[in-house]
Amino acid sequence: MNATPARWDIFCRVIDNFGDIGVSWRLARILADDLGQPVRLIVDNLNALAQLEPALGATLPTQPLDSHPNIEVIAWTHPAQHLVPAAFVIEAFGCALPEAYLALMPGRTGAWFNLEYFSAEAWVAGCHGLYSSEANGLAKQFVFPSTLPTAGGLLCEAALHAERDQFRRDANERARWSQQWQVPMPQPNSLKILLFGYENAALTPLIGELQALKTQPVTIYIPEGRLLTSAARAVNYPKLVAGQTLQQGNLTLHILPFLPQTQFDRLLWLCDINFVRGEDSLVRALWAGKPLVWQIYPTDDNAHWAKLDALIDSISSGLSPESRSAWQRINHAWNQQSLSPNDWQAFVSALPELGAHAERIRLMLAQQTELASWLVKTAFERLQCATK
Repeated sequence: MNATPARWDIFCRVIDNFGDIGVSWRLARILADDLGQPVRLIVDNLNALAQLEPALGATLPTQPLDSHPNIEVIAWTHPAQHLVPAAFVIEAFGCALPEAYLALMPGRTGAWFNLEYFSAEAWVAGCHGLYSSEANGLAKQFVFPSTLPTAGGLLCEAALHAERDQFRRDANERARWSQQWQVPMPQPNSLKILLFGYENAALTPLIGELQALKTQPVTIYIPEGRLLTSAARAVNYPKLVAGQTLQQGNLTLHILPFLPQTQFDRLLWLCDINFVRGEDSLVRALWAGKPLVWQIYPTDDNAHWAKLDALIDSISSGLSPESRSAWQRINHAWNQQSLSPNDWQAFVSALPELGAHAERIRLMLAQQTELASWLVKTAFERLQCATK
């Protein structure tokens, strides 16, 4: 093995939205900041990365960053620039490595991983960790993030749970954070809801149900993004932009600026119910320990329905049949973009049990494999085997 030190290369193509780069950037941060691993992140859309990490600035450097000295960000250009392969390589979501890079990997790369999309489907347990022989003579290993205890686990920063608990305990910290990141504090005793999603026709009936809620005020947070078009239609407003606050009866609606990755976590911690989309925000909602509704990215073959139900199956043990049914119904209704009053009322009735259950699931998942740690352990085991 000629690659020294034992560096990691993570390749990422930004296909749509922020899911691919969100997972890749979080993985790079955990490897570098928590596990002390030198990382190169090779990404084809630097603007998308800059929105998740504003400290990078408008023009990202190709040298270690001040805020993350163990991370080097490199633009994935076409044709790709010449890079000497690292000892450990992560191909995020089957993005296909450059041909010149593939040719140089033998003799340099000791562990090559294909990081797959999250799934809790049963077949994942049998596929996680399997190898595929590749044309350059190396074996690529498949890695599946999952809530299943026999798969790859979830990405989680070492200090995340302690930071969450401190944020929830400390009102002064929440107030400072609110002012710094332009997130208005919620009304006292209000039901706090995060709505982060793709366009969704079900938002109109949901807003109607929330406006009719008489037991407590409602505070809704919508980060700027694709859901704003649906939100404007739901509140009969011509256009919604970051910084706006609308008051409609007992309902207060805040339109938030796009938050950096680490601050989005705190927004999840602030809320009582989290509507999230895609993969990275799903995992962060699980770590928040609050009831969640997942808008899964739809597929043409409708395979996303099995994936949605598999998630619910994997983390619903111990729920009463009534609460599990209500949780599944609200998730299906939101993804079908057709929400009935009965769907919402059943969910609201189940919230006390779902809230306690979400916290139990957070603690349970925290005891399972952490994905970045699994990668490091596996990579160094393979490197040792290759050098003996």
